[in-house]
Amino acid sequence: MLFNSVTFVAFFTVVTLIYYVLPQRFKWVWLFAGSASFYIWSRPVLIIIPLSIILMSYICGIQLEKCTTQRKKRIILLLGVFANVGVLVFYKYANFFSNAIFDAINFFTTKLSNSAAFLANPFIIKVLVPLGLSYITFQTLGYLLEIYRGNAPAEKHVGLFATYLMFFPKIISGPIERAHHFLPQLKTEIKFNPAHVSGGLKLVLWGAVKKLVIADRLAIYVNDVFSNLHNHNGKTLLLASVFLTVQMYADFSGYTDIALGLSKILGFDIIQNFNRPFFATTISEFWRRWHISLSTWFADYVYTPLAIANRAWGVWSVVFSSMVTFVILGLWHGANWTFIVFGALQGIMLSVEFTTRKIRKKIGKKIPAIFTTGFGIVYVFSIFSLSLIFFRSDSIKDALYIIAKILRFDGALYIGMPSQMVFSIFGIVTLLLIESKMEFKLVPFSFLNNKSFAVRFFTYLVLVLYVLLFSVFDGGQFVYFRF
Repeated sequence: MLFNSVTFVAFFTVVTLIYYVLPQRFKWVWLFAGSASFYIWSRPVLIIIPLSIILMSYICGIQLEKCTTQRKKRIILLLGVFANVGVLVFYKYANFFSNAIFDAINFFTTKLSNSAAFLANPFIIKVLVPLGLSYITFQTLGYLLEIYRGNAPAEKHVGLFATYLMFFPKIISGPIERAHHFLPQLKTEIKFNPAHVSGGLKLVLWGAVKKLVIADRLAIYVNDVFSNLHNHNGKTLLLASVFLTVQMYADFSGYTDIALGLSKILGFDIIQNFNRPFFATTISEFWRRWHISLSTWFADYVYTPLAIANRAWGVWSVVFSSMVTFVILGLWHGANWTFIVFGALQGIMLSVEFTTRKIRKKIGKKIPAIFTTGFGIVYVFSIFSLSLIFFRSDSIKDALYIIAKILRFDGALYIGMPSQMVFSIFGIVTLLLIESKMEFKLVPFSFLNNKSFAVRFFTYLVLVLYVLLFSVFDGGQFVYFRF
């Protein structure tokens, strides 16, 4: 059930109306029932997997809190971590790792012993990956680690715990909500608030513009080019790569805005996942603005423990921790070497950024801020766009082919349908103008939050017409649904 479908609009309307009619003590029951119904809409049997993870993590959390010795706590934590990670690895990475092992065996047997025999991998499994498995797993791991560290209590109410993990606006593609932030909201009386509904609808509307009008329109050109790489030249591939970067942002941040908006309508506040990342001037700042819930999760539970454990290495501790963290983050996106390269590139650039911070600071003092800011924004966008070529490509070979063609910068630019190109560029300009206003406070005048009802009404009308007239309604699911 896609957020951008009529079926979901009807589903959410029914859930919301009944939710606000029910007494407070039954609200979580209805939310859980609605979330379970949303989950089983397309893959009913697979709900067994998240429910099993939830029950196992709930029990581990209770037992962690009861433990009186550090040794027992460590054992229970390891059991919980291995069980959660084991399920994730089995469903997402079993074939990848087994293929890698057999590729290595075949490489050595053919190169070292000149054998012509090729070993086929007999361990390939065909399974459907449960929806939202990564996001549920990250939330349960964070929950168990916080209990282990003594930073949070275990949740005693299994129903509330299940509702927290299954909450349908965020279950498919996040944000990765922390238990200490969400669970208290389930225990607080929630009443119908027109301001919350209005604010939520604004977010949903802006999310729809990003997804349907901007991302899905750009996807037409991007898919056309990337599916026929060898028929296009360097200029076209460069433009497609730029479009891809904006498409990814508009698609995923559009989903996040819709998720935040739906949650707000229901009275819940969940973490903001994007903060205008294209205005970042360094790679580290970019990752503080892009997929915030994921980057902070990796910072708290992977990077920081590694950096502390190896702090005796000095600067190399930061380099090592950055590389390991971002390689894992890249692999999280999918079982393909292209994702590992994507993550490794982030780690390399962050390491370069960290080791050159002093000299960059000295140089920056001698150059006007407007130039350093402008250069930083272009640099970060370019580096991220380069890494996304690996993210989007089917193989490393294809990605290197694209980069080589871009560097040659030959041939005439492929436009495709002129109207599509005009709509695509208009969408990008709209996005940049609105986000520039928000980032730099260039125009003090407000539209959606204006005191005048006439201004607000006219703005809503324009946005709704914008969606109805320029949307791509058959654009399909959100990009990050597959992660």
